[in-house]
Amino acid sequence: MKNLYSVLLVVLFVFTQIGVYGQDGNVGVGTSNPDKSAILDIQSNSKGLLIPRMTLDQRNEIKNPADGLMIYQTNNIIGFYFFSDNTWKPLSNTEAKSVMAANADNWSKTGDSGTDPANNFIGTIDDKPLIFKVKNTYAGFMNASTTANNFFMGYEAGLSSINNPAATGGVNVGLGYATLRSNTTGVNNLAIGPLALRDNNGNQNTAIGASSMWKNTNGWYNTAIGGSSLKNNTMGNFNVAIGIFSMLSNETGSRNIGLGGYSLYHSLGNDNVGIGYYSGYLKNGTGNVYIGRDAGKASALTNESNKLYIANSATVTPLIYGDFSAKYVTIGDVSPALRTQGHSSMGGGYNLLVKGGILTEKVKVALATAGTDWADYVFEPTYKLMSLEEVESFTKENKHLPNVPSADEMVNSGLDVAQTSKMFMEKIEELTLYMIELNKEVKALKSENQALKNSLKK
Repeated sequence: MKNLYSVLLVVLFVFTQIGVYGQDGNVGVGTSNPDKSAILDIQSNSKGLLIPRMTLDQRNEIKNPADGLMIYQTNNIIGFYFFSDNTWKPLSNTEAKSVMAANADNWSKTGDSGTDPANNFIGTIDDKPLIFKVKNTYAGFMNASTTANNFFMGYEAGLSSINNPAATGGVNVGLGYATLRSNTTGVNNLAIGPLALRDNNGNQNTAIGASSMWKNTNGWYNTAIGGSSLKNNTMGNFNVAIGIFSMLSNETGSRNIGLGGYSLYHSLGNDNVGIGYYSGYLKNGTGNVYIGRDAGKASALTNESNKLYIANSATVTPLIYGDFSAKYVTIGDVSPALRTQGHSSMGGGYNLLVKGGILTEKVKVALATAGTDWADYVFEPTYKLMSLEEVESFTKENKHLPNVPSADEMVNSGLDVAQTSKMFMEKIEELTLYMIELNKEVKALKSENQALKNSLKK
């Protein structure tokens, strides 16, 4: 009787600690009124339900696990697992170190193995774009539609066109912070580097480098490679800027080429070429060509056009200077037409001036026509040969021969080799005629003298 009493006390204690049976055959723990839909209703405000904990190897040692069996795995990929369809599956990825599921539907943060590229990928299988976000702001966008087909990667890259029904620009690529951020209508643009083509709505532009073509709004067919190259271009077209800060100030100028850091830095005109570091740095004209480091940088003329500078320093006298409009080239000088004080002005009709002289082993001067560019006309019957008395009178008055420039004229106008050679030949041929005439007179005098001698002998 005493033992029976003890057993009844134990049973009563167990039921008071575990729970009670409801009228519907269910059990309640922590409640006297278990929910009718549950076979077991556990309620508590201070304790939880502890599921069996084990390692991956221990989990795999469970024999014939039933569907729905649950455990908490403590190593490898930590978390709750349940058994279903002959495999263990994660119940949730909130506690897991990886989102990789046993059925390979998810990807692991720490890497995956055994993937099949034909079946395993990150992306979409419908016509919806693939989107990445940072702080709930677009940071990546891939679209494969026939109308857009844009690719953006970077915080706020392509922001204005993403999920914008009004945006019509397509086939654009933006890689980097805020690349192509404002683009909605521009097509076929490539932007690589933070802020590259940020304000763009132009077409067919390539910008590589931080802030390259940042402010381009409607410029077309431009290429900018280098930090801040063509940064301020808004509407200029067909420009090429390669090098940091190349063509930085250009806004509307077109068809310019700048190769080298700071090349054409302040250029605002059209059709300029700057090749070399700082080449054409201060120039605003049109149709200029600057070749070499600092070429044209020191010129006092900032708005000149159609000029050629070849130099390797910021000098006011480049090695080669040219004027495309006037069609001349100088070597070692800049503005020969303005030079005075004993130096010849270049004058019209000449295309090259070399300061300091030319050393050469052979010079050949071409003549346009034989009749007028050479002196053989002296031997024509119609040529009027001045008498020696007339020549004497002319030289006394003018201090130079007829048809020969004075010393002052030669200093001011320079020496034309062809014309000078012609003048020399003219005088030589005139002297020849004088000598022929004198020879005739000498022969006549000799004849007369001989006749007189013969008379005297008789």
